Amino acid sequence: MELYIDVVFLVNGSCSCLALWTAGRLLHRKCRWWRLALGGFVPSLFFCLLLVFGIKAGFLLSVVMMILGLEIAYFPKSLSGFFQFLVALGVASFLLGGFLEMLFAFTDVQQFLGKGLTISLSMMPWQRLLWGCLLFYILLKAGAGWLECHGKNRGQYCRLTVESGGKVISCTGFLDTGNELCTEGEKPVVVLELARCVPLLPKESALCLLLGKSLPEEEAAFFSQIPFAAVGTSSGMLTLFTAERLTVTQGEKSRIYEQMPIGIYMDRFTGGSAALVPPVLLEEEGI
Repeated sequence: MELYIDVVFLVNGSCSCLALWTAGRLLHRKCRWWRLALGGFVPSLFFCLLLVFGIKAGFLLSVVMMILGLEIAYFPKSLSGFFQFLVALGVASFLLGGFLEMLFAFTDVQQFLGKGLTISLSMMPWQRLLWGCLLFYILLKAGAGWLECHGKNRGQYCRLTVESGGKVISCTGFLDTGNELCTEGEKPVVVLELARCVPLLPKESALCLLLGKSLPEEEAAFFSQIPFAAVGTSSGMLTLFTAERLTVTQGEKSRIYEQMPIGIYMDRFTGGSAALVPPVLLEEEGI
């Protein structure tokens, strides 16, 4: 079989660009067009050079070229962000390559779509790329609403790490614009479920809170209270304790605060989060 190196370069580069763009859409990340083009065609150039010199591009080399394109296009700064992109890119590559290849192989649908795009059967069937791109674009447009909604929902959550008394807990927090609770010192208050607070509290106090009893007098200095009011609930007093360190992380943005007040919520939150976080904690450099 004869391979035309220019066709291989264009087909491979175009598919890589489309896969990288799709991975960005899945993770709600934007990329400049020139970085996307470099991320797609630079690995394609290396692939063509391997073909010219007769070097087989096995699985490891393919993964290396995928990572190279990913780093050029998006340059994820954190390890978790890198692995998220790698998984998204793998999914996009499968949909564009493996799924469409199986579709064409088992249904011969490219013949149904028209033979006008076929120049020669002896050449690389680049018509598959054109029809594949068209089909994939239609699928993405059809699911664009879900992708946008999914991205927005991701933006409403963050990751919390709370340290107190030598103990550390981590949980998911919801960025609640309605949480305007502040202490007398004007520090915003993160409201955390009691179940997550228990490891951070003195044992006797934690037991009293779980049983609905009054806090022991000897540990009263560990706690404070502020008034609160919420929609659908009666107003009252919210019990607080002070965490030695609070880390709020969303994507690649992270903020660390010292001596932060944590409110104890006696019930459970809905929606998969364990805390209500004031958005100001991700907007300000320090409090």
